[in-house]
Amino acid sequence: MKTEYIGGLPVDVLTHEKILEDIPDYLASNKKMIITSVNPQITLQAYEQPEVFQYIHRATHRIADGIGIVKMSKVTGGEITERITGIDVMDNCLTYANEYRKRIFLYGAKKEIVAQAAENIQKQYPNLVIADHLHGFTSKEEPNIVEIINEAAPDFLFVALGSPKQEIFLERHVEELNAKVFLNVGGTFDVLSGAVPRAPKFFLDHNIEWLYRSIKFHRYDRLIQIPQYVWKVLRTKNRK
Repeated sequence: MKTEYIGGLPVDVLTHEKILEDIPDYLASNKKMIITSVNPQITLQAYEQPEVFQYIHRATHRIADGIGIVKMSKVTGGEITERITGIDVMDNCLTYANEYRKRIFLYGAKKEIVAQAAENIQKQYPNLVIADHLHGFTSKEEPNIVEIINEAAPDFLFVALGSPKQEIFLERHVEELNAKVFLNVGGTFDVLSGAVPRAPKFFLDHNIEWLYRSIKFHRYDRLIQIPQYVWKVLRTKNRK
């Protein structure tokens, strides 16, 4: 697997097929498969939050979850040509878990959201086992959360706390968590619950889902981050 450094952060040259090919090897070993998204927003956060920076470097699979990453790879002479979204990777993981009857744990989002997401997942993937789920607004301390997850013994752990909270949680606890495949998925539970629709097909086909969400949810700060990200990449070109 090739790795590029874009904006000073590692991003792997990956396909959905390669990620799926790697899953059984990690499940059969004592190694942890850590899949994490890299996009312009997370890149900027990584330089403000050391634990985010460390988690991206720790990960085994750093996916280009943003068309900005793909574009800047081209600008810097890289080989990344495919945007790989966290929600699509999660769908692939759920498909695998369903085929091989694996256990999953959902951690994050509001209480009603994660519960509905779990219910919808079970309907769509009846053969996988939802070991348990826990909402992201729990008053439990992090060591208790780790204990709850470990007691459920999941093969796959999906964490939807939003960035940078989800990366920070995983960086602090991934070594003591007993799952085999880790994926931080941002607002994916909201989509899987049916509370939030994915962007219309036009935005998906043109890789501008970020623009749709920025406007629809009034996240205009993300528009400001675009020139900041471009400047960061050009300043740190080829720097590891």
